[in-house]
Amino acid sequence: MTDQTGARTAPFYSIPSRRMVSVEHPAIIKNVDRALDTLSGEAGISRILNPPKADSPASLFLRPEDAMSRPLKSISSATNNVLVKVTVPKRTGRKRKKGSDEPFTGVAITTGDADAPRRSAREVLQSLRDNVGRYQVEPVGIIERTHVFRGMPDFAFSTASSVFANKFREHILPFDFDKMKQFELDMTKGITSNVDIIPPPSFSHGDMPFNYIYRQNPTMQKSIDTTGKITTINTQRTVKVLTHLVPYDTPTVPSHPREDCPPISTLDLTLQETIAIVQSLFATRPAWTRRGLRNAIPTIEKRYALRHAIPYVGYIFRSGPWRDAIIKFGHDPRTSPENHIYQTVMFQIQPRDAEVARDGYVGSGSGSGATKSEGARRTTYIRPNEVPQFVDPTSSSSSSFLGNQLQHQSGALPTDTHIFTGQPPLPRDGRMWMYCDILDPTLRSILFPGAASPPEQTPTVPTNQPTTTLTPVTNPFPPHGFLRSTCDIVTDGWFHNGTLAKFKTIMRHKVLALLDDRVTDDADFAQIRSLPDHATPETINTDFWLDPATATQKSTMMATEVRAIIKSAPGFRERAAAEKRVSKKRGGGRRGPAGARRSTRGRRVQFREDVVGGEEEEGEEEEEEEEEEEEEEENVEMEVGEMSEGEEEAFEKEELLEAQAAEAAQAVSAALEDVEEADEDEDESESEPDEDMDTLR
Repeated sequence: MTDQTGARTAPFYSIPSRRMVSVEHPAIIKNVDRALDTLSGEAGISRILNPPKADSPASLFLRPEDAMSRPLKSISSATNNVLVKVTVPKRTGRKRKKGSDEPFTGVAITTGDADAPRRSAREVLQSLRDNVGRYQVEPVGIIERTHVFRGMPDFAFSTASSVFANKFREHILPFDFDKMKQFELDMTKGITSNVDIIPPPSFSHGDMPFNYIYRQNPTMQKSIDTTGKITTINTQRTVKVLTHLVPYDTPTVPSHPREDCPPISTLDLTLQETIAIVQSLFATRPAWTRRGLRNAIPTIEKRYALRHAIPYVGYIFRSGPWRDAIIKFGHDPRTSPENHIYQTVMFQIQPRDAEVARDGYVGSGSGSGATKSEGARRTTYIRPNEVPQFVDPTSSSSSSFLGNQLQHQSGALPTDTHIFTGQPPLPRDGRMWMYCDILDPTLRSILFPGAASPPEQTPTVPTNQPTTTLTPVTNPFPPHGFLRSTCDIVTDGWFHNGTLAKFKTIMRHKVLALLDDRVTDDADFAQIRSLPDHATPETINTDFWLDPATATQKSTMMATEVRAIIKSAPGFRERAAAEKRVSKKRGGGRRGPAGARRSTRGRRVQFREDVVGGEEEEGEEEEEEEEEEEEEEENVEMEVGEMSEGEEEAFEKEELLEAQAAEAAQAVSAALEDVEEADEDEDESESEPDEDMDTLR
């Protein structure tokens, strides 16, 4: 140390020119020799001081006695630190006479014995505090590189009980040639038990810990349960709705809510009021659609609570003629024909544009003709003070649509969207209707022949409720034989298959027209309405065909849809298959009399018009597969009259092309009649007209 004069009080020290390396050992060092062994002893220290590369890592073995243990690798970084040696007294350096309050006096500094036990850091720090100015500082050198161990050690696998590992450790790892010659492998075959498993060189490929950033789930909140214990609840958990969902063939219908439904007295007041309103609605009629109940509820809060009120008042059919209908507890619509008015119909209403779903799209019939790039967005209601770009405000249909949307936003809730009137705009809040809620005259004449027209609006809830809705159509005395004597619980309910096929076909065309804001002409459906109400496998190919001389292309296409709907019913397919089996047992075979074949060929003329705009339904594909299976079993060629609708259309298209080719050939032969031989002219005149007559017969 050199003394300094003047204003500077801090001393100056000269640093020796020693090249040093620092190693931060991750363990608490109590034995320096064992600490050096973890660094591979003198060889490891030499490698740290003279690395092959400047940033070569150091290896640290936590189990240096196990040669198969995987070492930790250090992170080598360049530093510019100074190593300082600080010498402090062994004791605190304070003394005073016993029993006196005199201040402590210092003692001479003693360096202590080199073999003395190492003091803890707390003792050294206390010694520095007690001996201010009595310690010695000596610079040792400059630390140019530091090795730190921040990685995680690999998984440890004990090989003490491994025969192969012990043999390998004894004969190979010492790198003694004589011992290596004694190393042998066990070549015994068929060892299946106590097989030695050799560990891999390493188990983990990464040594850096992953930052998981653990944090509390924001949706989980602490709460106190009914017993007073603190528990956690998920605030975003979906509330389970305990509605009775029964299949179409359930033996008995539910008569009361589920046992796990909470008592009504413990529910929210809004939910209790909603249950009371729904119960009063079920007093007027035993079945409703969800839209019908929603439209009869006066406030938006109670409409949101409707889904939780339904389990207390009724049950729902999963499938069948009353699919998704909410029916009063204890009421079974399958037991009485009077419940035919509560059957439901559902359509898959697809958006007219792939980018525009139920968001107020008015179709291509009226509107500005905007595309998806012109601002079409997927929202249910328009924003305040905004007119959608894909709506033409000048058109009458769009004006009514905008009026309804603005009315809904202003607070007036819709009350009649569950009613199908056949007039635009088409409500977009659902795709299911109950038969009694259909007021279209054409459809009502099919479902309820002879029924009186209902009044426009009459209240169906108690007078103290501010909501009114349309009165359902009732038809207590339909014509004799109009309804079934027994209920078809699968598809048709109390109606005959022909009635529902006509009804669904016509309503489908009306819905498609309303999606484009068009109104259909009821005169277009006159020929379809004239079809019978009941179809059997014997009559469907004769009674459900239209005269090609008077039928329009649209009527022909709709007749094809009617036949497809009838044939797709499971009951109809089973009956047709049973009759085919009976006919085969009687020896009727596939080939009927000549008259039947002639009647089959006579229907080909109608298919020439079906080809232009006809559609092939799913039910026809299933029937086609059944007929193909029967054809393989019998190995008999299929007649035209027993083909499916799609095959007949393709067959008729081919025959139509053949007929046109025959007519062209006949014209060419007539032009060459004077130059060809008489025999050839006679052959052509005998063959080609016959071929034409067979096609058009």
